[in-house]
Amino acid sequence: MSNACAVPCPYCGKDIDIVQALEMVAGNEWTGLLGGLPISLVGALLRYLELFKPTKQELRWSRRLALTQELMPMIKAAQVKRKGIVYSAPIGMWEAEMMKLVVNRPESLVLPLKSNGYLLSMIAGRGEMAAAKLEQGAIEQQRNRSNVGGTLVPVADLARQAHKKARSKPPPGWKGPIAPNDTS
Repeated sequence: MSNACAVPCPYCGKDIDIVQALEMVAGNEWTGLLGGLPISLVGALLRYLELFKPTKQELRWSRRLALTQELMPMIKAAQVKRKGIVYSAPIGMWEAEMMKLVVNRPESLVLPLKSNGYLLSMIAGRGEMAAAKLEQGAIEQQRNRSNVGGTLVPVADLARQAHKKARSKPPPGWKGPIAPNDTS
């Protein structure tokens, strides 16, 4: 009598449980996803995925596959999209943020993780900080644009210069303020 929930193993031909067979297929597919990634990123990804491991059992290959499938398009595109904004995320940033979660895990982080949301928000946060730095640099450059000599000009001086430029011209024939002793 054969087991209805068994399939032959593709390697040895022995009957195995269908759930085991599906996990094996998921493991093979997961391994295929990693092609072309630097080995250091693969190592960081493996350690990061351990944060999803249930307390008293191993992390299923199908779960690894689903989590990795969500990340791979973003990793390969070197960007993250959060709340409608696209942030640059080079491979080195992915690796660094994964390792930061593994090594310096915040106390507020509840394990096992349920989604990639925390990692994605960390990477988006780095993108926001980089954008803020660029914006601050542009503001500083704009502030110093009127300064030809290359030294910093205080903001108050810039305001005075702008005020002088904005003054109106006196009407034609104006001779200046009236002297206090002038009675005519």
